[in-house]
Amino acid sequence: MEKRHIIRFLKEGKRGAYTLLVKMYADEVLSMGTSLALEIIKEDLQQQAGEPVNLNYTSLAHAISRFKKTNKEDRSNGQPRKWVFKDAHETTDRQLAPGRFKLE
Repeated sequence: MEKRHIIRFLKEGKRGAYTLLVKMYADEVLSMGTSLALEIIKEDLQQQAGEPVNLNYTSLAHAISRFKKTNKEDRSNGQPRKWVFKDAHETTDRQLAPGRFKLE
């Protein structure tokens, strides 16, 4: 989607405009904090529109948190994260099973 459409949606106060904005700037948003991302997005949209664009910090922060929750994947290799659970008999550390003690 083009930036001019997103600028128009933001000015009209349409629902989902911040979600589209976060999806468009996903790389920048995920690699830095919310306030830094807000400034970078404002500058980029201002260059495109030629006039200042007002962005709400809270709305952007909520959209970023929703985006992070829905896109839970490992950033290093792009694969979804997998939980690794091991039972007591599967672990290789030196800890003994519950109730067992080693006397030296």
